[in-house]
Amino acid sequence: MPEALDAAGGLVAELARTLPPGLAARMLDPADADAMRALRRRVIETLDDPDHYRVAGEVGDFVLDHLNTKGVTVGLFLGSELVAYGALGLPGPGDHNRGRDLPLPEAELPLVAHLSSAMVDPALRGRGLHHRMIDWRIAVADRIGRRHSLTTVSPRNHRSWGHLAVHGVYPKRLIDVGAKGGGSLLRLLVHRDALAQPVFDPATASLVPVEEIVGRGDLFARGEQVWCRLDQGGRWFALFGRARAAAV
Repeated sequence: MPEALDAAGGLVAELARTLPPGLAARMLDPADADAMRALRRRVIETLDDPDHYRVAGEVGDFVLDHLNTKGVTVGLFLGSELVAYGALGLPGPGDHNRGRDLPLPEAELPLVAHLSSAMVDPALRGRGLHHRMIDWRIAVADRIGRRHSLTTVSPRNHRSWGHLAVHGVYPKRLIDVGAKGGGSLLRLLVHRDALAQPVFDPATASLVPVEEIVGRGDLFARGEQVWCRLDQGGRWFALFGRARAAAV
């Protein structure tokens, strides 16, 4: 964790230089736990669809685990108020690891970083802050040699997985993360490999309405992934397809 803290802290200054006027960035620590929980509640309560983020799918004490225990988190502040955060999980040998869901070889599990969560105060949406949170977390993961960035996203939350796809973090599987207390909770497993540069094969393209993704596990099973979201006359679609075969 010291290596991750050093890398994360070193990248905060770069993040701060890209922020809109009036916003500041710093690393969060356990003293910020209450502010982080309050922001999370505020964001979750205002979601258009409650399925877009369900704490039922989280593992452990999410906030404390990401405040320098099992991960690192950057916060954006307007004055003294926390208005956005980006949490990066760094699973250790005995921790839950989304790499197993892909699945990755056991030898590559130590190279996994979780893009666990990023939230922005509703009053500050539309300023590119979510994209900055994605960039910062990927940069930290790359700097410490964690080439595999993964997380899970609601299939219906096309804004979130669409933003991730812009940064090369693509939906590659449908998995059941389970809900606390039992029950099913289907999520897209999104993944970026820093050593890979997949190229979309347009010959394999198909459009699937966002609301139908949960029923199209067959497309993932045959090696397709989601490349982006597309607005077609006010209805959102996922662009599925395979990556082009690597040149021999």
